[in-house]
Amino acid sequence: MRTSGSGSGTRVAALGIALLAGTVAALAQTTPYDFTGHWTGSATQTGKSPVTLAADFTTGTVPKTFTGTLTATSDMTSTCTAKGRQKRHQKVKIVLNPCDDGSHILLSGKLDTTAQPTITGHFARVKKGKVKGGTFTLMKGAASPSGAFLDDPERSAP
Repeated sequence: MRTSGSGSGTRVAALGIALLAGTVAALAQTTPYDFTGHWTGSATQTGKSPVTLAADFTTGTVPKTFTGTLTATSDMTSTCTAKGRQKRHQKVKIVLNPCDDGSHILLSGKLDTTAQPTITGHFARVKKGKVKGGTFTLMKGAASPSGAFLDDPERSAP
């Protein structure tokens, strides 16, 4: 009869449960980032000129979410309603739907929270059943293209 072997199996099972619980806890600890504020940047669609982007986000009702508007300006201006979500590993998904030009856009990027918070990634734009793609960059709190101070109306450019 072997009675000493049953204790080691229990220890291995307990160790496995502890490792699993630690992994789940580490995955759940993605710190929510505050996306509230003004973001500016650009997007480049394959084979097209760069487009200027300006977005205003506010914190959503659920942790790690945010809402707002995004405006793209080139030869014409298009405004979209934005709904975003912070994912694991600093990934960000932003759905722009509906846009006033009839398109639907999905931005997929990575959040870099170092000195100047930035979201960099790629996008897919669907308009009239055709999908176009490209890359984008959004920076938080960056100066507007006209150089105006957007947070302080008294200091804005005339």
